[in-house]
Amino acid sequence: MGWKGTVRSVSAAMRAAEREAERRRKAEFKAQQIEEAGQAVDDWKQYLDDIISVHTDKADDINWQSIANAPPLVEPKPEKRHQAEALANIENFQPRIFDFVFGGTSRRRERLDAALADAIAADSDEFARKRSEYLIAEQEREEDAHLATRVLDGEKSAYSEVISVLYDGEELYLGQSIQFKIDDNSVHAMPLVSEADDIVPTFRLKQLQSGKLSKTKMPKGEFNELYQDYVCSVALRLAGDIFGNLPLDECHVTCSATMLNTKTGHLEDAPILSVLFVRDTFERLNLSGLDPSDSLANFNHEMNFRKTKGFERIEPLKPTD
Repeated sequence: MGWKGTVRSVSAAMRAAEREAERRRKAEFKAQQIEEAGQAVDDWKQYLDDIISVHTDKADDINWQSIANAPPLVEPKPEKRHQAEALANIENFQPRIFDFVFGGTSRRRERLDAALADAIAADSDEFARKRSEYLIAEQEREEDAHLATRVLDGEKSAYSEVISVLYDGEELYLGQSIQFKIDDNSVHAMPLVSEADDIVPTFRLKQLQSGKLSKTKMPKGEFNELYQDYVCSVALRLAGDIFGNLPLDECHVTCSATMLNTKTGHLEDAPILSVLFVRDTFERLNLSGLDPSDSLANFNHEMNFRKTKGFERIEPLKPTD
């Protein structure tokens, strides 16, 4: 083969290699797009599930009776564990033959005596640490027991303390703010829920057979129903928190949202859902399997909702002022 033929052969091989590399790049890019599209759809579905299942993530229940009856902690006593080990080493000390030759007996004994002093100090430090931890823990137990007694007695101030700890920071999905009206043996939770456009996506995601991502506008009815489930889920979550942390047989939850007042043309916070939750009924619910909106049929509630228009203002079961 002449040099021209060699060049043509090498060039053809290079072009074939470039075409193969380009084919692989396209295949990898398409596979990545398909994977990313699938992940986007999964994330979208997970988000929708999150906003309508707020009620399944309620706070852990508190047994106030158990806290009130908790016995005092056992006060630690001084121990001489390190000292005993050091004394045993001294008692078992035996001079060695070379100690007599080189005069090492006294030095070894001095080290053992110094180790005894360190051991006594270590025992003292350990007891001081344990006693400090005990005093802190016992004080916390006494404070908790006192709070538990007040909670069980239905004191308004005790309920306020519990709720302030329960909601001491941002609560994901629970809304813009939460207010509580607390009386003796009575709690009324009043969340200002997030606006529909801020919490519910206005689009739908779907992965086509080709693997590409399809994004379409969410139908108004589906959008409104998702928002309804979100609002009802928030109400269920608050009821679960209250029943789990306070010894109440009933509680009220009134959800408000920022809405346009067509009479004034101004935005204002208006009640859109009011529920009287009863503990016995609530505790029989399967929170992980229910539909938030449908579940309110188990309780006395006020809600004016239409799939085509969404929520409208209602008169709460219990005054919010």
